[in-house]
Formats: sequence, C-alpha cells, structure tokens
Amino acid sequence: MDQLTSKQLSEWEAYDKLDPIGTWREDFRLAYLSSLLTNLVISIHGKKGTKHTTPMEFLLNWDVDAKVEPKKQSVEEMKQILMGLAKSQNKKETRRTKPPTKKTNT
Repeated sequence: MDQLTSKQLSEWEAYDKLDPIGTWREDFRLAYLSSLLTNLVISIHGKKGTKHTTPMEFLLNWDVDAKVEPKKQSVEEMKQILMGLAKSQNKKETRRTKPPTKKTNT
C-alpha cells in the first residue's frame, strides 16, 4: 500500500468490480469438492443407477436480479405433509405414555 498511488488503487478497485479476483474460482472449487464428495457417497451407498452430480449443481447463483419462483403446493400436498407430521407426533406421544415393561429372566 505504501508504493501504490491513489490512481493505481482506483484502477485496481475498478478492475475488481468488473472481474472480482478469486471469488468465482473459490466458489467453483467448493462446488467441485461438494460434487466429488456427493458422488463418492452415491457410489458407495447409493442405489444402482443413481445419477451423479456435477459441480454446476452446487455453484451458488449470486445474480440478485434473477427471481426463482418457488414451486406451488396443491392443497392435497399440504394436507399430506401435515398428516405425516401429525402421525409422527402421535407416535412419539404414545411411546411416552406407555410404562416401561419389566423383563424377567426365565
């Protein structure tokens, strides 16, 4: 910083706004690593024929202007989700209310 002039610093700042140094590469490296690990787990534990991932599926989209419309759920889908939640909560409640059974050695 001692050797840069004000003009040079301004030029570097302008250049960094046009093409940020390192940001895209760092994002891609992380996306590549995420894809590699995911594919490794799929290869070991996944079902036969499971599609492997690509780094582009893990790359963040920093475009603020792009709007992605969320998927609209139908009333039936919402009902199924809520019924599943209620069912899982009811199972937890019935387990808590039953007294523990004694085991006898015979």
